[in-house]
Amino acid sequence: LQNTYANIQPEGKPCQIDFDFENRLLWKPFYSKKFPLPNSHLPSIQEPKLLYTDPNKQFSAELEEELLDTIKNSIRGWRRAPTSFRGDVSNRLYGILEQLEDVRLHGKSLSVDDCITRVDSITKGRLVFGMPLHFPFTDVKDVVNGVEFTAIHESKHPDVEFALAVRVFPYASNVLSVWIFICALSP
Repeated sequence: LQNTYANIQPEGKPCQIDFDFENRLLWKPFYSKKFPLPNSHLPSIQEPKLLYTDPNKQFSAELEEELLDTIKNSIRGWRRAPTSFRGDVSNRLYGILEQLEDVRLHGKSLSVDDCITRVDSITKGRLVFGMPLHFPFTDVKDVVNGVEFTAIHESKHPDVEFALAVRVFPYASNVLSVWIFICALSP
């Protein structure tokens, strides 16, 4: 018997759901004796052939630049104080972002200690407060809001400098994976 079932369990996370479709306390069938499955074939509403566009590398490169400029300008505006960015540190953080995307994409693991060691080797003994951020791209404002939410820009140290790296990884059908690495560096 083919049917469609509604989950009526209080749990919604897949790992907590009981998939016993025969249990009517957990699953409600769509088709029943009162509303039987039609004898004729139900047409699909899905397109017969799904078309995916190729990843747009040019757009992702342009978006990367736009995000970098917008986030830098936003940090300067939030701080309302002279704000400098360390290009040398930012360039090295940029390389870490590709490794993080690879970890995310292929389910590999990257220990916190390994990440800290990589950042420490880049920042040369400075006190670092920062983190990588990952976003599925929806719009620039959402990414900027995510960066602002970290409050990394609120450092009050008089000699604080910042490092910022942005990577946008393009996938089929205009799916974009955005990584930001933002750090406040203090002596």
